[in-house]
Amino acid sequence: MRREVRETERRKARDTRLALAVLLGLSLVANLALSVGMAGREAVTVLVPAVSGPVWEVGGSWAGRRYLEDAARTAAVTLLTLTPENAGHVREAAARMSAAQARGAIGAWVASEAERMARRDLSSAFYPWGVDADPESLTVEVRGELATWIGREESARERKTYRLAFRIDGGRLGLLRFEDLEEEE
Repeated sequence: MRREVRETERRKARDTRLALAVLLGLSLVANLALSVGMAGREAVTVLVPAVSGPVWEVGGSWAGRRYLEDAARTAAVTLLTLTPENAGHVREAAARMSAAQARGAIGAWVASEAERMARRDLSSAFYPWGVDADPESLTVEVRGELATWIGREESARERKTYRLAFRIDGGRLGLLRFEDLEEEE
C-alpha cells in the first residue's frame, strides 16, 4: 500500500513538472513572438496640444505636418521676439528647442542679437501668418511680419520668410538651422 502511495505521488510530481515545463515553453514562445513582432514596429508618440485641435504625431525618425508647423511657428516667434530684457529667457528656450549639435550656434546667434539690440535700444517681435512644412525633409518655411522698435517707437515692419530645419533624435524634434530668406515679391 505504501508502495502504491509513493508511486502515485511520484506520478503527480512528474505530471506537475511536465505541466510546468510545457507552460514555461509556451511562455518563451509567446515572448519570442511578441519580441519579433515589436522589433519591426516604430513607436509613435501622440501629443495632445494644450488647446483643442488636431493631435501631434512624432515617431523615431519622422514628424507629422501639424507638429512641424507648430514647432516651427513657436521657434520663430521665440527667437525673433527679442528684447534686451528677455534675452536670457530666449537663450534658455533656444537651448531647449535646439538639436544638441546646434545649441552652441543658435545660442551664440541669440546672444549676439541681444547684444546688438541692447547697444541700439532695439526690440523686435515676429507675427507669423503663413507656415509650410515638408515632413520628408523636416524643413519648414514661416512667413510673417517682423516689427522693430527703437525705444518705444516702432521703426520698421517688414515681411520676412524664415526657413527652419529640424532633426529627430529618438522621437525628440530639435532645431538644426534657422535661416532668414529674402521675401520673393
